[in-house]
Amino acid sequence: MSADVKEAISNNLLLYGPPGTGKTYNVVNYAVAIIEGRPLKDVIAGGYDLALRKYDRYTKIRRIDFMTFHQSLSYDDFIEGIRPEVRDDGSLIYSPVPGVFYSFCHDSKKPVHVGDGVPKDLLSADPDAAVWAVSPGGFGANPAREKALSDGSLPAGCLPEGIRPGDIVISMFSRGSSDAVGIVKDVAGTAASVEWAIVREQGPLCGIESDAPARLSCTASDFLASMEKEYPVFEDTGNCVFIIDEINRGNISRIFGELITLLESSRRQGMPECLEVFLPQLKVKFSVPQKVYVLGTMNTADRSLTALDTALRRRFQFVEMMPDPDVLKGMRIMDVDLSRLLRTINKRIEALYDREHTLGHAYFIHIRNMDDLAKVFTKNIIPLLQEYFFDDYEKMCWVLGHAADPRKCDFIKPRKRTNFQMMFNLPDVYDIVSNPSVYRDPESYIAIYRGEDDS
Repeated sequence: MSADVKEAISNNLLLYGPPGTGKTYNVVNYAVAIIEGRPLKDVIAGGYDLALRKYDRYTKIRRIDFMTFHQSLSYDDFIEGIRPEVRDDGSLIYSPVPGVFYSFCHDSKKPVHVGDGVPKDLLSADPDAAVWAVSPGGFGANPAREKALSDGSLPAGCLPEGIRPGDIVISMFSRGSSDAVGIVKDVAGTAASVEWAIVREQGPLCGIESDAPARLSCTASDFLASMEKEYPVFEDTGNCVFIIDEINRGNISRIFGELITLLESSRRQGMPECLEVFLPQLKVKFSVPQKVYVLGTMNTADRSLTALDTALRRRFQFVEMMPDPDVLKGMRIMDVDLSRLLRTINKRIEALYDREHTLGHAYFIHIRNMDDLAKVFTKNIIPLLQEYFFDDYEKMCWVLGHAADPRKCDFIKPRKRTNFQMMFNLPDVYDIVSNPSVYRDPESYIAIYRGEDDS
C-alpha cells in the first residue's frame, strides 16, 4: 500500500463479505490509518491491541464516530429533523435538531489535535529511571486528583516508597486506565512535585494495568519505547472517520437523501466541483468536508432487507473480505485441524449455495478446547446453516457430513422412516443431535475433512 493514505484509502470505503470475516474488526485498523495518515500495513504491523487503544482515544475526542444502520433510522436522525420539546410552562414547540452525521461534519472543521508524538520532556528522562503508578486521592474522580493534575503536587498517601527525582509517574484513574504522565521534579518527605507532560481524558495507556501506588517492572526506556509506538510522530491533517456498521440494513435513500450526491469526492467541500445544499430545518448550507472519511461494513449473507442502493454503490470503493482458513493454520484442538475443517465446510457451502454465504474464520479464531468448538457449532454454525438453507436439513447434513459419505453426519440424523413416509414416498425427516458428547468428540469433526481433497 502506498505511504500516501489518500491514495490508498478512499473517502468512501466499504468492507464487505460473509459473516465472521472480520469486517467490524478491521475498521479499527482502517480508522487509525486514516487519522494518522499512515499506510494500513504499518498500523496492522503494530498489533491490534495498540490500534484498538488508539481507536478508543480518537473516539473519545470525536475524531472517530460509529453507528449501526437499521430499518427505523431516517434522514431526521442522520442529517436534520424536527423534535418536539416541552417548555417549562407546559407548551409544546417543535425545534430543528441536527442529525449525527451533520454534527460530526460540523465538529470535524475544528478537530482536536492528536499528533506530535511523545512530549520532549518525557523523552529527556534517564533511560534507567523507575516508572511508578500513582493515584492521587485513590481511583476515580476526586478533589485530590484534580489538585495534583493542576498544580503538579503529589500529596501524602499516594507517594510510593523509593520514588526519586527524575522518575516517571503515571496517574492511574483506575487499574486499567490513566489520565496523566509526568516526571518527578522534587521529593520532600511525604510529598513530591511533578511536571506533567501529558494530561488527558482517562483511558488505557500502553496496555498498563496496575494498582497504585506501585512500581512497574519496566524501566523508563522500555516505557518510552511503548509510548512512542502508541503516540507516533505524524503530521495531523485533521482526518476524521465516520463508521457505518451494517450499512445495507438501512433504507439508504430514506437515510441519506441528497447526501448521496454530496458524498462524491469531487463534490466535497473545498473541491472545484463542490456542491452545497440548503437544509430547510436548520436553515444552513451544508456540504461534506473533504477530510471526513465514511467507512462502512456490509454482510453479504444478509439479504433479508433491501439490497444496497445502486446510487450509493457507485460512490463507494469496495474491499472484499472473505474467509481465510490460513489464519487458522496450525490451530489444532485434540487433533481437529480447524483450518481444514473450515476450508471443507466452505467448499460445500459454495457448491450448495454460494460464496457469499460461507463461514468466516472469526468463528474459530478464539477456540481453545473442545467445549469451545462444541459451543461454536451448537450456538453459531448450525443455527446459521438453518437460516441459510431454510431448514433444509438434508443439505445441512451434506455440509457437515463425512468426507467419505456426506449423507452421513454426526450432528444431523434422519429419523427412522415410517410406513406413512414409505407409502407416499415422502422425504426423510431430520433431527439435530442434542447429545453433548457428540459435539465434544474430535472424531465428529475430523470425519468431515478426512480424505477430502484440499486443493
